[in-house]
Amino acid sequence: MDYELDTPEELAEAFHVKRELGLKGGMLVTNPIPEEYAMDADTINAAIDQAVAESVAQGIHGKATTPFLLARVKELTGGDSLDSNIQLVYNNARLAAKTACALAVLRKA
Repeated sequence: MDYELDTPEELAEAFHVKRELGLKGGMLVTNPIPEEYAMDADTINAAIDQAVAESVAQGIHGKATTPFLLARVKELTGGDSLDSNIQLVYNNARLAAKTACALAVLRKA
């Protein structure tokens, strides 16, 4: 099932209820990059498409794929993709920390 949860508190509640019910399996949380750090969609998509095509042409596969794609997209965007990815990591860490705090409150209740 897909759900949209808009706050760390809602996310913590979902984790808490899942744990309380003894449900198995994981939860996939997607968290978009903050808009002010997002790249132009056409620019980043063109760089990704080119990097993927190059990886296929060069026979790159398996665990070598991600490092190749990240490096190549960084080159193709003049480093802008790295800056955006760093902001995405920071945003994910902020969400994780806020969710953990909210989950701790629920566990004490």
